[in-house]
Order: sequence, then structure tokens, then C-alpha cells
Amino acid sequence: MEFGTYLKIRLQEIGQQIVVSPYAPWITHISLGLLFATEYAFILRTPFWVMLLPCILIHHRIGILLHEYMHGIPFRRYKHNLWLLTVANSLLLTFGFQEVFRGTHLEHHRWLNTARDPGYWPPPQGGPKTIHLRPLWLVYRSFRGDHGISLYVKRLTGARNGTHPQVELNRITVEAALSTLCLLFWIALGIYRVPLSLVLLHFCIWPPGAFRGTLEHSSTPGDPKFANEYRVHIPLFNMNRHIHHHIDPRCPWYLLKFKTPNTPPPSAYWTHWYHVFVKRDYVFMQPMPEAARAAKPWRQDPSGQQEEIVS
Repeated sequence: MEFGTYLKIRLQEIGQQIVVSPYAPWITHISLGLLFATEYAFILRTPFWVMLLPCILIHHRIGILLHEYMHGIPFRRYKHNLWLLTVANSLLLTFGFQEVFRGTHLEHHRWLNTARDPGYWPPPQGGPKTIHLRPLWLVYRSFRGDHGISLYVKRLTGARNGTHPQVELNRITVEAALSTLCLLFWIALGIYRVPLSLVLLHFCIWPPGAFRGTLEHSSTPGDPKFANEYRVHIPLFNMNRHIHHHIDPRCPWYLLKFKTPNTPPPSAYWTHWYHVFVKRDYVFMQPMPEAARAAKPWRQDPSGQQEEIVS
């Protein structure tokens, strides 16, 4: 056996041993820390036109890793995951909106592709008939609260009246307060580019996030699946292996596997949005089978007690 081949096989074996070891969660912790450090370095040290594109990519992937903590994966105790989420979200200046997303995302997993799924909404009706003008109709609907940033405001109101019980109002308050302290910190230092850049990045990752959402849960009418998986050019911490994620939402990102033989190419990441919102020939996929949706994932904590994570 050639040395190069032997080395490749040996490295793969070591990698497999690491991802199943008790220290595997450090892959997520270290990755998140590196992404934060890299993003802040770009914002603080490079011109705006240099930092924008790489920081959009990094910002999106920070959100994907924080999604791991939403599901209670990296730490054994769910409250420890929540603590890290609160700190990380405050550093990102999310002012409580990520807590809204956490709660509604867990509801999305429980009621996938049903009317109770917070991410579900019927295909858009009405608006201009001309295909070129329909994106403007989507912008209007976003401001009305059907999707986009204004939908989070509507869900925040729903959390206050009990519509979204998974959203914890006290955590929204804490996250908003800490975000405000971080904002005042940067203002006191006179470094205004950090909060301005973070706010801009929140808006810049909305389109790729929308592309992901439509690709993951929409398809042609009659498709029997409940989710899609797809190939990517730039890694997404395996979130493109989305069927496995919904089957086992407590599975760490580094252990997710493809579950279908023929996955859409990377170009589908961009074309699905067009089919769903503009051409309107794709619809939401089927609900998750009752047996799979009814299963409750459990995590054993160090004290021997069982802690339910509703996801």
C-alpha cells in the first residue's frame, strides 16, 4: 500500500474515533469559537468591502452551529446549552429574537409541515400575475408579517399571549438586556462599525436562510417525503443532510448522514426559492409520520435524572 493511501485511511480512522468519543462535542465548541473570532477579526481589521462576503458566509454558519445548542446537543444539560445561546446571541446583538427562533424552531420539529408548524404557511395567493412583479409582492407580505423579519415580531407577540409556549419571555428579556450592554460597550469604545456590521449581517443572511428553508421543506405536489437533503459547494456543517436531522434532531452535525441516494445538486439551493415564491409550482412537503413525530428524545444528565428536550 502506498504511503499516501495508508495516511488517508489512517486519518479517516482517527476522525471516526474522534467523532464518537466523549470529547466530540468540543468539535462544535471550538468551531463556534473560531467562527466568532474570525468574524470579529474581519469586522475590526479589514475594510467593509473586504469583510462583507466572508462575514455573510461565517454569520450564516454561526447560526447553524448555534442551532446545535438549541437542540441541546453539545452540552449534556439543556440549561447549559441555553446559557451559551444567551451569551452568543448577546454578542451578536440579536435582542431576544434568537430566543423567539429557538422556541418556534422546536415547534417546527414537533409539528413539521402541518398547520401547527410555525414555519408553515400556504402557498402565496393573489398579487400581480406577472412573474417579474411577484418578488415585490413578497416584499409587501414580509412587511405585513407573513415571513421575514416582521414575522418574528408577530411571533414575539404570540409568545406574550401564549401562542408559542416554547418561547420563554424571561430569556428574551435577558438576551435583550445583554445585547443592549454589548451595544453600549462598543459605543463607549467609539467602535461603531461592530454593531452596524452585525445588524447588516443579520439582514444579509435572510436570503440564504430563506433559500435553505424552501429547499429543505418544499417540493413538487405529491412528493411523499417530509424533507429534502441536498449537495452544497460550501459546507453547511452537514445541515444539508436535513432528513437525518429531522429523524434524529439530537444527532450532532458531524454524525449526520445522507438518507436518500439521489440528492439535488448545489444549484437547487437557489432555484427552489423561485419555484416556491415566484413560479408557485412547489408546495410544502408531507407532514412527518406520526410515529416519528410522537417520539420524545431524552438525554441522560450526569445526576441520573432524565431531561426532556422537546424537539
